[in-house]
Amino acid sequence: MTNEHVKLDRRLNTTSAAMFGLSYMSPLVVIATFGAIAVKTGGAVATAYIVATLAMLATAASYGFMASRNPVAGSAYTYASNVFGPATGFLVGWVLLLDYFFIPMVICLLTATSLSTLDPEVPFWVWVVVVSAMSTLINVLGIKLTDRVNLIIMVIQLVMVAMLGYLCVMAILHVPGAELASVKPIMNEHTNWGMIMAGAAVACYSFLGFDAISTLSEETVDPRRSIPRAIFIATLLGGAIFIVSTYLLMVAHPSLTFESIDTAAYEIVGQVGGATFKTVFTVVVAIAFFAAGLCAHASASRLLLVMGRDDMIPAKPFGYISRRFKTPVVNIVLVGLVMLAAMKFDISTSTAFINFGAFTAFFAVNAAVVALLTRNSAERKGRLALMIVAIFGAAFCGSLFLSLDRLALELGLSWSALGIVYLLAKTRVLKRPLPRLATDL
Repeated sequence: MTNEHVKLDRRLNTTSAAMFGLSYMSPLVVIATFGAIAVKTGGAVATAYIVATLAMLATAASYGFMASRNPVAGSAYTYASNVFGPATGFLVGWVLLLDYFFIPMVICLLTATSLSTLDPEVPFWVWVVVVSAMSTLINVLGIKLTDRVNLIIMVIQLVMVAMLGYLCVMAILHVPGAELASVKPIMNEHTNWGMIMAGAAVACYSFLGFDAISTLSEETVDPRRSIPRAIFIATLLGGAIFIVSTYLLMVAHPSLTFESIDTAAYEIVGQVGGATFKTVFTVVVAIAFFAAGLCAHASASRLLLVMGRDDMIPAKPFGYISRRFKTPVVNIVLVGLVMLAAMKFDISTSTAFINFGAFTAFFAVNAAVVALLTRNSAERKGRLALMIVAIFGAAFCGSLFLSLDRLALELGLSWSALGIVYLLAKTRVLKRPLPRLATDL
């Protein structure tokens, strides 16, 4: 059932891949975390996002470097396998599954929650099923359809971000004594670098997903060039949107007093745009969540495909590609079924899985770059800057584990332990070698 001669369909260019990553991150996700970061940083939200953007650009450079040498859809799993060996690669991939499995479910939960506000009479589980079914169907029908739907929604998101920025500027200019150029969202008397770093750790959550661009390596034309460019473009563009948006929101509402920290940004949206704009904005946020879910759904199915094709997990059915649709149909359906767990899971538990998996992958890819350049003098030549950037990225991503709460560590370590047990069983307690990677594509 592996259909080893059937390959994924190369239909995407650099722009499509970059928009895939940006959509996965979702420019409007800044709305969800604005209040928490504003309070943590004492109002220096923009600085927290500047720090987070620099750290994620360092990690993006590492992903781009590894993607140019490994044009395979396995992301951090493939990179760690090639540098540190299949056992370490498997464990990185196993932990990464936490991220890739639970992000679609969390996004399904957020989308269903938004839609449920439109008609409270409809049971919540109905919205969950509808979102999961639509995401599954679109992904099964092919990457080109997924790309078209994603690009349309991405344009809508960017228009909405631009409108919010305009309304914030107009609101600021109409307040007597208010200044559009203010240092308070950057640094003020209520904050310090410790608070800013704590806020930056939360701000990094907004970037989760840029790495998923690497899972499109086998569906992108000229992936050795297109994927690194797309990763950098998505991260840079996302960071710019986050920095400018939070700066304007903070200047438009310089107080840290909100009715609710969780809905702080929505309060400002209503303040600068009125009730009608706030309603339209909320609907677009729900649509944006759905687009992010589409991308997350596609990425998870590709990671399962590569691990199945490498026989790290059962090749049947995970290594199967549909001859008709040129998509990993079984994996897509499986991820769709996992999304249904949104009926039972809460956001805090789900995000605990996501954070542990994402930070592990980020650290592993930066460490892989450092190890590769250290071992290989030919690769190291002329790349001292990349080495320094990767070391910074590894140190920062490693420090993010300090921001994880106890639940995240317990769930993450428990899942890791389960992976080690599986690995020992598969190798008969390391007496049998793991299969070689199927990288000859």
